Amino acid sequence: MTTKIQILSNTNYSLADVLKSELMESTQVRIAVAFIRKTGIDEIYKSLEYAMTINNASIELIIGLDFKTTDYKALKTLKDIEDSHKNFVFYCFGDNRDNYNDLIFHPKIYLLETSLSRNTKYTSIIGSSNLTKGGLTSNLEVNSIFREDKPKYFSQLQAIYNEIKYTDSVFKPNKNYILKYGNIQQEVKNTNNISGGSIQSEIHELKKEELLLPGSIPSLKRIIINFIKEQNDKGINEVSSKVLSVEIPKIASQYKKFKMNTIENSIRGELNKHRDDSSHPDNMKLFVRTRTGFYSLSMKGKNYNGR
Repeated sequence: MTTKIQILSNTNYSLADVLKSELMESTQVRIAVAFIRKTGIDEIYKSLEYAMTINNASIELIIGLDFKTTDYKALKTLKDIEDSHKNFVFYCFGDNRDNYNDLIFHPKIYLLETSLSRNTKYTSIIGSSNLTKGGLTSNLEVNSIFREDKPKYFSQLQAIYNEIKYTDSVFKPNKNYILKYGNIQQEVKNTNNISGGSIQSEIHELKKEELLLPGSIPSLKRIIINFIKEQNDKGINEVSSKVLSVEIPKIASQYKKFKMNTIENSIRGELNKHRDDSSHPDNMKLFVRTRTGFYSLSMKGKNYNGR
């Protein structure tokens, strides 16, 4: 099969129809959209369910957070699906006011891979449609669809998707986080004002909670904590900075997001920033310097479950 390219506007043929058709054949699905609404999930849910149960498809979504657009009902629905299907997972990308790199999260990427027969088909969709009923059916949108048996365009978009996934702004929301998000969203709707003092205070508290949630891959401090815990299990109560500078890069090298040429400096930076006696404003007090060049975990470090 040669590459086939199709341009849709929803007026000639809806993106929802394309997605439903492709999902019925898919064995792997990756979606990253700026925002989502329950209406969008409802449009394709039956096809999602078919892909997960009949095709045993692996499905993953990354959703942008914005209190004015991504709705609480959508996040709750995604969490319910995740709790019911082991092959479904979703992440959130923090709002641009709160995330680590000050990026505005605005992609609309749909990647669907079919491997039900000896031949693999790759379908990638890029354009303007978010995962909402309007975006998939009735809005005037422009989307390009690439169908390939050799993943030229698919691979390029997959690389962008992975770049999104492996950032510190991506995290796994739990039920408590989603509930608090919903409460804040309702306040924003009621007051039509996101800059109010009480709402900003609640957003700030939610941000602090977000930092304690796991990400798509571990942060450098998470890797350091895990390594020290492993040493503790072996009866080693403190670990030298020299050992950390040798062993942590080996572990971190499997993740694409770390800059390996500066990782030793980054390790020292994390240890100093989160040391129990550090004055850094973002100090989580995770590490204790037991003596010069040696570190152990504080009680907070031992109990830390964030990314």
